[in-house]
Amino acid sequence: MEHSRSSGSRFIMTTRRIENLSDSIFAFSMTLLVMNFTFPGGGVPINDSQVTQLFLKEISKFDRYALTFILLAILWITHHQQFHHIKRTDRRFLWIQVAILLFIVMVPFTAAWMSAYSSFHITNLVFDLNLFILGFLFLVSWLYATHKRRLVEQDIDQRFVRAGIIRAIISCLVALVAIICSFFHPGWSNYAFILTPVLMMVVPLEKKRPAL
Repeated sequence: MEHSRSSGSRFIMTTRRIENLSDSIFAFSMTLLVMNFTFPGGGVPINDSQVTQLFLKEISKFDRYALTFILLAILWITHHQQFHHIKRTDRRFLWIQVAILLFIVMVPFTAAWMSAYSSFHITNLVFDLNLFILGFLFLVSWLYATHKRRLVEQDIDQRFVRAGIIRAIISCLVALVAIICSFFHPGWSNYAFILTPVLMMVVPLEKKRPAL
């Protein structure tokens, strides 16, 4: 079992516990998204026509549910990719992770608000800001960990460092596009996040090694 150790004035710890906590919070937040759908209360008289109308009303929320679920999945994958290279942590890095988890837990709430009032500027803006802050925090997390190889292996390939920075920047830029769109077309601004997986597939994140 690995233990924490001191290195000068810094307190160095393993990443196992923060990874376990993060996985649990990501899973909880992704599961909580389904609570955006509402159902008729028990004991309330209802007929087939009313059930159909209610179902059609709720199914209209599915696109935003699916989009938010995918965005959380992308953030979880990014988190997993970062921690594949991050081998240790310190107190400052732990607080960065706590900040990330704070805003991960906020996603189901801001997504539910945005889904219920999708035509309003404020609801879309809050959701878009939530995703922008997460992208920014992931960038801060990766830059902190890789600066002078602080929390990663000394021989980490620079391609992986570059790829992690690009992923976080893509998330921030797409969120900024969504924020700008929310001022002009509130009901459509969150669809800008479809660009996130598209850009991550299109933009070359890792430069290929030259052929020997």
